[in-house]
Amino acid sequence: MKLREPAMTQPPQPVPTQETQPFWDAARDGRVVLWRCDDCGRLAHPQAPRCPDCLSESLRARPYAGRVLLKGRTVLTVPAFAGQAVPAPVAECVIEDEPRITLIAQDPEDLTRTLAPGAPVTLSFTAPGGGVPLATIGGAA
Repeated sequence: MKLREPAMTQPPQPVPTQETQPFWDAARDGRVVLWRCDDCGRLAHPQAPRCPDCLSESLRARPYAGRVLLKGRTVLTVPAFAGQAVPAPVAECVIEDEPRITLIAQDPEDLTRTLAPGAPVTLSFTAPGGGVPLATIGGAA
């Protein structure tokens, strides 16, 4: 007999590390931060331990104010945790300056419904109820 795992009652909570703490600190303030390699200048995903191009470990958190492009979207119709409102639109976004970096964002106003892939969107972070900061679509850029 297989025991059933307890149902989640809230979104999974991130566990910041020394390397990812600047990302989560900025997210709590509603800002987007990416890593930039000091050696070759490439942007890197906030979870990257080293530069994907030159393999340098000299990555620094830098504010990102560039454009984010819509890559795709879907609508969740089954709640991921108890109490999650559905339907829940979700957008897949890429950084225009570095399209190898993908971020997933909630789209509570369903603003991406009429946008085509490649459309610029505004990305920020919100922390509903003071909880975990979530990437959120704020509209067309």
